[in-house]
Amino acid sequence: MKELFDVVEDFLGRVIQHYGTKVDTIIIGGPAIEEEDVNKPVFVLVVIKGVKKISFLARQEIVEYFMKKVEAEKVYSNYVIYTGHRPLIYTLLVDPSELEYHIPLVVYLSTKGVLVYGNMEVPKLPSFGNVIRMGEINKGDVVDL
Repeated sequence: MKELFDVVEDFLGRVIQHYGTKVDTIIIGGPAIEEEDVNKPVFVLVVIKGVKKISFLARQEIVEYFMKKVEAEKVYSNYVIYTGHRPLIYTLLVDPSELEYHIPLVVYLSTKGVLVYGNMEVPKLPSFGNVIRMGEINKGDVVDL
């Protein structure tokens, strides 16, 4: 796990160094954390003030920019040597105002993830209303919302 955490730490350090005080909160979680398995994915939520005006596609390009910088570092090569594959780090950049949109990954990380930077309130889950299990709906069924 140390190899994975070293890569995540280097990646997040670069994000914090670049955005400075605009970085509000960072939460990590996922199967890699819960099962302590470096071969499973780790999800990273980075809340940055001012990214609301940037498309999600462009935000992913920002993530890839920082990950490319990490790929040139020793911690990245140590991870690849240890596991035989690139780290499964999936990052989502959101604006503080987008936390109330109930994006599934945001809800998952804010309830089960580990807060590593800043502070964040757990979203109020009762505001979700009914949950529809799409796999249980047959074609042509009328669904009451």
